[in-house]
Amino acid sequence: MCLSASVSFFAGSLLLPIGAYTVTKAQGRDSRYLPLAGFPLLFGVQQLIEGALWIGLEGDSPQLQSSAALGFLFFAFFLWPILVPFAAWRLETDGRKRDWMTTAIVLGVLLGSVLYLPLLLDETRLMPAIARHSIAYHSFLITDAYIPRVVICLAYALLVGLPLVFSSRPPVKTYGVLLLISVLLSALFFHYAFTSIWCFFAAFLSLYSLRILRELPASQF
Repeated sequence: MCLSASVSFFAGSLLLPIGAYTVTKAQGRDSRYLPLAGFPLLFGVQQLIEGALWIGLEGDSPQLQSSAALGFLFFAFFLWPILVPFAAWRLETDGRKRDWMTTAIVLGVLLGSVLYLPLLLDETRLMPAIARHSIAYHSFLITDAYIPRVVICLAYALLVGLPLVFSSRPPVKTYGVLLLISVLLSALFFHYAFTSIWCFFAAFLSLYSLRILRELPASQF
């Protein structure tokens, strides 16, 4: 897949105003949708950061590479495994499902901390590089010695997909299915740059939140 600084900046500049719009819509219709409505805005920021990373990699700027890579992975490794189940929990009315989603949030905090904090504390663990017109975030995880990467990837995929899939709200459930499909496609066809490619797919899938907000019944205005 052919990505670049211009593609990332275009994606970010497209998502930011749409994200501002969805957040405003959620505030006016149903504040429980605010976490979900914020997805396009946050993905927009993440794409802009990756655009900066492209510049750092192409211009051989180690300082920009390090700060931009850590900024991007803050979203990818830490924020999304927490925010996605939280967004599902915020919308859920079924007590049992809310309990399960609460567990998912806790697991997201644990996974995000294990994945991201060691990189933040020791930048030498992270080595971003351009691979096949995409960015590969090569990293040494503290789990590598005793947990296969495939297990970590599976846990991540479940945390960013299943909470939405199990939502009692059909449009949110559909969004979760789309996210899981994007994870599968990224893993199968773009494994060499999975993190970057999946976040790119997920960024544009976040536009589905606009449709979800537009379909809210009039009683929720």
